[in-house]
Amino acid sequence: MLMQMAFSLLVAATIAAPDDWRKESFPIPLLFAPSIPYEGTEYVRFAPYWAEFASERGFTYVILWDIKRRTLEPAELERALNVYFDGLMEQVTRGRKIPDPGTVTTSSMHPLAAPPGWQEAFGARVWTWNGFSKGEALPLHLEIAHRACGEDRTQVFFALSKSDRTQPVWKQLREIRAATGC
Repeated sequence: MLMQMAFSLLVAATIAAPDDWRKESFPIPLLFAPSIPYEGTEYVRFAPYWAEFASERGFTYVILWDIKRRTLEPAELERALNVYFDGLMEQVTRGRKIPDPGTVTTSSMHPLAAPPGWQEAFGARVWTWNGFSKGEALPLHLEIAHRACGEDRTQVFFALSKSDRTQPVWKQLREIRAATGC
């Protein structure tokens, strides 16, 4: 029974991305954004073309926050996006020793119809800078969905890309979200 529960938790936290998408995971609270008030794990999968920053499909990846159960308010998620990207880009900029452009991340969200299996969804835009490259402006398009998983967990799924949400890359991002288990 214990093995089955452990396997169930492992499967629950798996993002259903293709095998050639790079994997990373981090404990939450995140080191680069400790004021985001969640506890759990962040799972990240990067498209093989993620680092093609000059391309429209550059910066394409998905994030799954598997956190302790809580109610999520849109304003709280919007603030979390700003804190997340400011912290991430500041940390990467320092690590790469490139000049910090002094940009402050801003974001805006709007409601979307929740996809099957998800409680609530939002479309979003984030305006930040690319600390992984030269500090250039980085506008991102996002879809965010969240759901309760069992009695004690909440999952928040973020799909991100430089590509507009009408572009072909979003078909794959949505398929990954649909195939990601709770």
